[in-house]
Amino acid sequence: MWKFLMDKGQKSNIDALKEYVYDLIKMTTQKDAGQRRVKSNISWDELDMVIMSIVIEATALVLSGDLDGVKKEESDER
Repeated sequence: MWKFLMDKGQKSNIDALKEYVYDLIKMTTQKDAGQRRVKSNISWDELDMVIMSIVIEATALVLSGDLDGVKKEESDER
């Protein structure tokens, strides 16, 4: 039942993680709180969902084991 929370129990989605992080950056650097109906602005009502999505995707990245591969590559370069 809890297999999805064990190592190698998830598949990472790095593209989704990057998208959510860039959405968070955009939200925190836009000139308003998303109240204006400008197409490119993101409403601050979305903040909780964006943060939770980052947490979920980061957890999946760790559990997938893909992050271990990056760490190993960094240590090999040194």
